[in-house]
Amino acid sequence: MTQTSSPASPANVPGTATEHPSALHSSLGFLLAAAVDEIFPGREFYIEHSFLGGYFCHFGAANRTDGADLVALTETLRRYTADATPLELLELDRQELQDRFSARGRKDKLEILRRLEGDRIPAARFGSSLDYRLEPMITDLTRLGKFGLDPYDHGIVLRFPGLLPPYEVPPFRDSPKLYQIIQQRQKWGRALHINNLRQLNLLLDRSDFRETLMVAEGLHEKTVAEIADAIAARPDQRVIFVSGPSASGKTTFTKRLAIQLKVLGFDTLVISMDNYFRDRSDLTLGPDGVHDFESLEGVDATRMIRDLTALLDGTQVARRSYSFREGRGANTGGFLQISPTAFLLVEGIHGLNPLFTEELGRHNLQRIYVSAITQLNIDNEHRVSSSDSRLLRRMVRDRQFRGYNAEETILRWPTVRMGEERHIFAYQEAADLMFNSSLVYELAALREPAEMALREVPADSPAGDEAGRLLTFLSFVHPIDADAVPRNSILREFLGGSAFDY
Repeated sequence: MTQTSSPASPANVPGTATEHPSALHSSLGFLLAAAVDEIFPGREFYIEHSFLGGYFCHFGAANRTDGADLVALTETLRRYTADATPLELLELDRQELQDRFSARGRKDKLEILRRLEGDRIPAARFGSSLDYRLEPMITDLTRLGKFGLDPYDHGIVLRFPGLLPPYEVPPFRDSPKLYQIIQQRQKWGRALHINNLRQLNLLLDRSDFRETLMVAEGLHEKTVAEIADAIAARPDQRVIFVSGPSASGKTTFTKRLAIQLKVLGFDTLVISMDNYFRDRSDLTLGPDGVHDFESLEGVDATRMIRDLTALLDGTQVARRSYSFREGRGANTGGFLQISPTAFLLVEGIHGLNPLFTEELGRHNLQRIYVSAITQLNIDNEHRVSSSDSRLLRRMVRDRQFRGYNAEETILRWPTVRMGEERHIFAYQEAADLMFNSSLVYELAALREPAEMALREVPADSPAGDEAGRLLTFLSFVHPIDADAVPRNSILREFLGGSAFDY
């Protein structure tokens, strides 16, 4: 029987890509690290950010992975996943793990071990490889045979089966624009001397930690200004679509972009695609019995295209708004109109959908993709999941502003993720410009409101294990007071207290 378990609450759960993708991902990552230990003992190895449907991994920026390395790792991983020997899930004395990590000079792991509660620590073992266990894992290694290991830049990408049928590793599709902004963020991390949670915690413990926040925010503002310069260089392409997955910070980014365009002398009008959602009563329920707001079918695209075309022609259109609490939209009684030289900024998850390019004309559009890909690692072999970061952002926002508690947000998240695979990620490389909205310190600012929300999830809820896992993860981060977050920060979209109106 396949077993998956989490540190918070061990449980027997199916371990398929569709039912528990984090278990598959963490188990394959552990096996890859075990293969490195077997083939290249003592060599530093990093499992890092999400990329191309998997994890970008490398032996250090100065150590390019060659073809022989890749072949050896692939063959070893194939051997592991064909083995009937199970991955062993166990609990070990804290001191045993501490001695192991100390002997190897692993300060990154000692920091996390220090923050894990209890004298007995959940662990995973395969052969001579041993590590603490932070996520659900799959014991039956034959269930892990579907993976891809592809060379990329100086490293490799460990790719996983898709979340959608047929649950195979999809064909390799490069995303050089996305990789470029990821590398930019990696460079920022090196400039701030923050690459893992231990380094972040050390900085946040200092009396001058606010300088780190200001530098991180300054890097954001510099990039937004550069994007505004690029847009202003093409003034005839007046419709600017800002797209990206849930909780990527599209709304605040768009408002900050509007300010930077005004600095350059351009009028702007910001429109939220959310205001064109169909009424909840008119939506078809998805297979899981909930409304699919991630599908373009949830948007009255015909009305929106008609309004955008009218605005470009200088015609007035009715102002709309949508209430998430009430589940319906309405005209507010006001009107919108723009000058012949103004930019029209349209933000929403479907902004890169080809329908809008076809209907409005490519010559009228510029497209921006906003994502939130963190450069932080928990330790060398455990990454901070960009999906987890966005889930925490969304959970805090939903609880305060959209009438959903953490339990509802967690249970909804798998549907959101599958919707992103269908409707958003497939188009990301079509963007003209990209912006990474993650902030190196954001988990520290989100920790306290997120913990408050997660502790409201009943222990016997279907969301209980996931809430426990996220609480464990948050405990690794030194919290800071949300008052330290600048009022124009993207994080304010989720925390509240923003200088912008929403």
